[in-house]
Amino acid sequence: MRIVLLAALVFAAPAMAQEDLRIDQSKIYVSDPKACDMLEKKGIDAFMDLDFVALGFPKGIQSMEFQCNFFDIKSREGSSHLFVDAVCELPGEIYPDTLAIAPYSETQIQVVSSSDAAMAAAGLFEPASEVAAPGATIYTRCDNLSEITVD
Repeated sequence: MRIVLLAALVFAAPAMAQEDLRIDQSKIYVSDPKACDMLEKKGIDAFMDLDFVALGFPKGIQSMEFQCNFFDIKSREGSSHLFVDAVCELPGEIYPDTLAIAPYSETQIQVVSSSDAAMAAAGLFEPASEVAAPGATIYTRCDNLSEITVD
C-alpha cells in the first residue's frame, strides 16, 4: 500500500520541466572561446592573431579566408533549432550550403554544415571536433560582444 501511495505522490507532483535552451541571435559566437576577449580588445585584428571562425546572426560566418553569408534563417515554433541557407566562399571557390544550428549547452551552439558533413563522410577532411558530429562545429557565445568591432 505504501508503494502505491508513494507512486501516486510522485506522479501527482508537477513535473520539473527542463528549460529549453535557446540561441541568442543578438550575440557573436566563436569556434575558440579565447577569441571573445581578443575580439573585444583587438576588433577585427583578432583574426590575425588567432585561428578561429566567428558566427553572427543574420550576416553569417567569417574568418580570415572563409565566409558563409546567411540568406535565409528559418525557425519553427516550439523548436530551438534553426535551418539556414547560405552561400559560402573560400579563395577561388563559392558553393551553396545548408546549416542546421542547435543549442549545445547554455553558452554553446552546434552548427552542422551539409557540405562539411558530406566531405567528412567522403574522407576528404577530418571533422573539426572529436566531440561534435562529422560536419559540425561547436561555437561559444561571446557574452561581452554583440558585434565585431572594426578599429
